[in-house]
Amino acid sequence: MDPLTAVTAGRAAAGRRFAFYLAVQLTSVLVPGLVAVTCSGLLLLRARHPDHLGRSVESVTRTLHGPVMILVDVTWLAAAYVLGYVGRELAFRLLAAAELAAPRRRATAGALRAELEAVYGVAALRRCLDAHPLLDHLLNAAGRTATPAESMRQPGGALRAGNAYEAFNYAKSWLRTHSPQLAPDANEAEINVLLSTLLPLALGTWTVVALVPLGLPLAAALVLSAAAAAALTFAQVLRLRRIESWEALRNLLEDHEMRLAAGRLPAPADPALPAPAAGPGTEAAADQGGGAA
Repeated sequence: MDPLTAVTAGRAAAGRRFAFYLAVQLTSVLVPGLVAVTCSGLLLLRARHPDHLGRSVESVTRTLHGPVMILVDVTWLAAAYVLGYVGRELAFRLLAAAELAAPRRRATAGALRAELEAVYGVAALRRCLDAHPLLDHLLNAAGRTATPAESMRQPGGALRAGNAYEAFNYAKSWLRTHSPQLAPDANEAEINVLLSTLLPLALGTWTVVALVPLGLPLAAALVLSAAAAAALTFAQVLRLRRIESWEALRNLLEDHEMRLAAGRLPAPADPALPAPAAGPGTEAAADQGGGAA
């Protein structure tokens, strides 16, 4: 790749990455935070005015106008962002504890390499790793690197430092820069969004049970339904976490093989060039073919 093309690709990748970051922050932090802070506000009003919640909400809305309303809106958004971020981080901590309790399900560098060889063959993997020597080194090394400086490079999102993570990050970064249509951004976004729903789900269920006179059977059914939804969401997150490293490496290998296949295809004919003129031999062959018919 020439330097100018590399610079252009890098700028485009940076723009896509920033747009992706904003989308993830909006859907997994701000929106769940708005739900959580609204539910928290309703619960606080109910605690202060247990018998007149409707009138207390109406009196609060009447007093908010002009600059005060702008200040309250900004404070509300800031509180929503902080609460949404904290709720997502707590969910990631819970996810890390769940993965620590099941270490056999964690992806290792050796297991990833063996799976790639089993699915795509040794030759295809060798061709890809020849083009990516750093990835070859990471997949050949131990599955987890333990050094005194590991805490300094601990990744976020409950991920664990080690060669498997570094190989995953290399493949993801390369795809985002050079083949964004194959980048595993969907998995990352889905994990963040799913985990961010746990706090709003808990607070929303609590708010409905506290404010709506459902009765004991309906309230119990609502709590059980929310618990089932949370368990199903968490199970989906665990599944996505187990396959995200594999999908990044798989997409990198497939991208390499598709590039090789595209290079072996014949060049398409240029429609601007004139068609080759038919010579006398061609006309004679056509006459013979017509006579034979």
